[in-house]
Amino acid sequence: MRKIYLVIKLLLLLSTAAQAQKVAAVPTIPADTVYFDHDWENTSHPEDRVYARIARHDTQGRTVGTVRDYFYPSWKKQFEGKLLQEKPDKASGLCTGWYENGKSHFKGTFLQGVQQADYREWGETGQEIKTTYAWHEVLSTDAVKLHSYYNSGSSRQVIPIDLPEGTVGVVYKVDIRDEDQPPVSWSTALTLAASIATAPTGAGPALLLSVGAKALSSESQSAPAVTTKCRFFLVDDEGLTVPFITYATKGTMPPATQCLQQAINRGQETRELVLPAGTRKLYFAVQNDNMRTSARMKLTISALQASRQ
Repeated sequence: MRKIYLVIKLLLLLSTAAQAQKVAAVPTIPADTVYFDHDWENTSHPEDRVYARIARHDTQGRTVGTVRDYFYPSWKKQFEGKLLQEKPDKASGLCTGWYENGKSHFKGTFLQGVQQADYREWGETGQEIKTTYAWHEVLSTDAVKLHSYYNSGSSRQVIPIDLPEGTVGVVYKVDIRDEDQPPVSWSTALTLAASIATAPTGAGPALLLSVGAKALSSESQSAPAVTTKCRFFLVDDEGLTVPFITYATKGTMPPATQCLQQAINRGQETRELVLPAGTRKLYFAVQNDNMRTSARMKLTISALQASRQ
């Protein structure tokens, strides 16, 4: 009887050990702790530590699962949520933030780093901060002439656009046509102002931009009888326009991944673009690809500015 008991006990021990080995075989990603200074720059100096982040990363360095930020050295929670990328952080899904006194800072859903309609924010004393939006026409021109290859003058132009502080996105409307085609006109400012009133209450910047672009697209404009051969792109880095405007490179466009938008042989377009926080300058680069016929361009760019109070 004792032998049977010992055999059963041995079998149980072996089974337990096998189960333990199976559990141990499941790979786990260890959490990293990274420290930051006042400017959210990585620091290895203990005296400069102001924030701490605990996160897991895959083999490509991307965060996995929930990221948690803390005030240091109190270790009170500062942020909790998921990040699509770091440097800069791009939040995704439902995210929450706190002040060091424990009161809520913000809570809401993010899509590709952009706040959605449910986003709410509070001050350190608990009062809710309201965000209002207004449209500003930052560029409107119909005097851009693009010469043909066989004309004197340039077939390419780079137009700089200054944006007001607090710009969260832009809507651009462009029409490029041969010189002998009928001109167009539109009233961007009035149409966009009306789009704010027709947007749902509490709409976020992405939805407001979309509503504005649809409103502008609905404006009637006479289509040209002949499609103009052209190319254009929009970037926030002036350096990307240098190869395009240089004579020797003949209008080389940057890779699409480095552009906010680019198009070839698209003479008319209205589009909204969500911009990274702090963007203050854009560059619209355009080229007439016709060999013998000059073209002209009408371009309007409106910025959606956010104000908090």
